[in-house]
Amino acid sequence: MTRLQTLPPTEQIYRSYVPPQYDGFIIEKYFATRFSYQDEEEWSRQIFAGKIIVNGKVALIGQELRASDLTVTNAGFRIEPAADRTLNVIYENEDIRVFNKRAPIPVHPCGRYFKNSMTEILKQVYPNELPRPIQRLDVMTTGVIVFARRQKAAAFLMQEFKQNRVQKEYYALVEGIPRSKLFTIDKPIGKLTASKRVVGEGIPGSQSARTDIEWLTSINDRSLLRVTPRSGRTNQIRVHLASVGLPIYNDSVYGNGKVSDQEFNLHHRRMAFQFFNAKMELIAPCPSHFQPYIDKVGNKK
Repeated sequence: MTRLQTLPPTEQIYRSYVPPQYDGFIIEKYFATRFSYQDEEEWSRQIFAGKIIVNGKVALIGQELRASDLTVTNAGFRIEPAADRTLNVIYENEDIRVFNKRAPIPVHPCGRYFKNSMTEILKQVYPNELPRPIQRLDVMTTGVIVFARRQKAAAFLMQEFKQNRVQKEYYALVEGIPRSKLFTIDKPIGKLTASKRVVGEGIPGSQSARTDIEWLTSINDRSLLRVTPRSGRTNQIRVHLASVGLPIYNDSVYGNGKVSDQEFNLHHRRMAFQFFNAKMELIAPCPSHFQPYIDKVGNKK
């Protein structure tokens, strides 16, 4: 079992610029929408307490924000959740650096996590580089994650993602056994609460989502699936699999898991994309507890 690291209490100060799509938002609605780990009421309390600064001045309830406004939020001293801060580089060149992400750890500071996030760790390890993650993985998801080392590389790869030209393959350990060898889940996903999403046409903000799945093998009523998301919705794989009775094993939000469990069962195994004039294929070895399933698949061949 991996030894997780707990940091001493730190003063958490978040600086960010208002993106263009939030131009004209009232400040409390902006924070509740963009940083949804807290609701509007809690953000309003922080604004009222003078904890948020906009362009150098204390923010006011009902204040209208403009694109590129600089916001500074003082969340005070906090003890962060323990995290696996290991940086496992699987590929690097002058343009990108690729990691086999561990868990639990978020990509960006979020919720109670701050210094225990990949971007903050990378600022310490590579002080002359600005961390530019090309995609996000959930706190509990392991596997391939790409950081651009140059703005030109980041812009190119962001466009590849936007045009849906990046191939992604996940391995998922789930509860239950599928009814079919190959199947597709094509259901829209919307937000039920700030931290949970569900499938359904009538859910607020629902967007189309498609996930292709191949059942590889099963052991003791748990199954290994090869999962290919064809869209990029938040929590898509976890939500889709739970919707058909195959929740990720140990998923504490969409399944029956416990937050204290240290076996994380959604792994971004492979990513392939065009990178300038080259074709890239990146593979991250699975966590060790996947191995019995992978061995069984190999024995079937």
